[in-house]
Amino acid sequence: MFEVFVAAGAYAPATLPAGLAAQQNIAVLRLASAGWIGTVGGAPALYQPRLVGDVELSVGAMDALGLGGRAALAVAIAEADDVDGLFADLARYDTATGRAVAIRTATVVDSSASDAGTDYAGTSLAFAGVVASIDRAANRRARIIVADATDRLNTPLQPTLYAGTGGLEGQADLKGRPKPVALGRCFNVAPVYLGNIDLGAGALPTYQTHWRGIQAHTSVRIRGVTQTLVGGVPTVGQARDWPGYGALQLGGSPDGAVTADVQGDAAGGYVEAGSAALRRLLESLGGGFVAGDFDSDAWTAAAADLPGAIGFYQGADVTSAQAAAEAILAGCGAILAGDRQGRLRLVDPFSADTTAQFDIQPWWIVALEPLPLPAAFAPLPRAIEIAWGRNWSPASDIAGAVTAADRARLASPQSVARAESTTVTSRVALQRSLSLPGLYADEAAAQARANRLRDWTARGPQAFRLVTDRYLGQMEVGMLGQIAYPAYGLDAGIFGVVVAYRERIAARRLEITLVGVPS
Repeated sequence: MFEVFVAAGAYAPATLPAGLAAQQNIAVLRLASAGWIGTVGGAPALYQPRLVGDVELSVGAMDALGLGGRAALAVAIAEADDVDGLFADLARYDTATGRAVAIRTATVVDSSASDAGTDYAGTSLAFAGVVASIDRAANRRARIIVADATDRLNTPLQPTLYAGTGGLEGQADLKGRPKPVALGRCFNVAPVYLGNIDLGAGALPTYQTHWRGIQAHTSVRIRGVTQTLVGGVPTVGQARDWPGYGALQLGGSPDGAVTADVQGDAAGGYVEAGSAALRRLLESLGGGFVAGDFDSDAWTAAAADLPGAIGFYQGADVTSAQAAAEAILAGCGAILAGDRQGRLRLVDPFSADTTAQFDIQPWWIVALEPLPLPAAFAPLPRAIEIAWGRNWSPASDIAGAVTAADRARLASPQSVARAESTTVTSRVALQRSLSLPGLYADEAAAQARANRLRDWTARGPQAFRLVTDRYLGQMEVGMLGQIAYPAYGLDAGIFGVVVAYRERIAARRLEITLVGVPS
């Protein structure tokens, strides 16, 4: 646990918190740029004068634009005095890795002397996160790297494993393997076979698609042949749904592959919209986030920007929470990022919202330069393609009784919604398409998203990096705003979204990367 304060000047020390101080064997390490005494919980607290240089916050999601993926925020406390070896064991044994960190600023009353009496609650929180690493550097100094909330996704998606003891815990061959996960509307998944189990209708072949309660299995097939769903004891050609167990049973032994259509997780209510499904994943699976870990305003805005049901399925195979989250994000080109408060933000960089959260005037800009767009948009694509209706288990062995239309659907991995821009087609010599691996459940939602991206590209988006001394301690990835500048054709201004920023706290400089459309 750390508390740290930045260089003396207009701001004093940054804090790394006291949240776990009461827990056994947890120590709070308080560091500052100069000797400083604060008040924590009504008691004086000494911050050691160890920080050398500035504290820099940086977050970058430029590469994720158009591809989806999380934006990782890192705070580099470039130099901390380690002349007495304070950080030796922290670096050697990774003792501090994963510990909570809060970086705070406090007004310096007298820059030539130690300040005392500022209450912990009276300081300004610049950033909250966790220690990613501590490295010992040259000149008897240490480097502390702090990661944002998304670092918690570096964990297995499914912590609940099969015990292999029979029944709903699976047979011995499933021991230690993760239980399956189904979110939203999933087409033609391959459920996990648990053996012959008696769930109340006799011992029958039993399969599971989700480790806990779901909304329903809406269709069950054997070699593509739909089984009739019944509420009693199933017989040959029939199946019974047990949504409370995330399971289904067949009326007889199958003669081929068993697949099912699933309306997934329903614990706490069934969800299928992309933003809601992603949040369910983050709260219920790897990462273990809780309600207070989410920026509610950002998620409310994202829910409006990213409508449409999706489907995500993971069988009894290991994957990470990060990979699962990125699969959902990549399907619509959204961004997941940590904020300064240690919470998660979901961002649609192609939002149609025109409400400016900041407005930077030309005389506030210290420097400005144009940047190339990400590779996905250079040159601008004439067409946007987004997949929908993913087939989670494409079939090759399909029974002859299956109709030609159903056969084609069961064999095809997915369908694609396509939106073409006549504007880009007529102006750009290199004709290319941008394809996203969408997880949309139906064509209408995928088509609407493809249309949104097409319209955005047709307006000729541009990217700029600017430096200012305004909006310090306030900027977040995903914020919408506008700038004006008498160069680069920006006299009338540009409105866009922040996809990256870097802030040097003591230097009072904020660098913003904005992608948008000139007015």
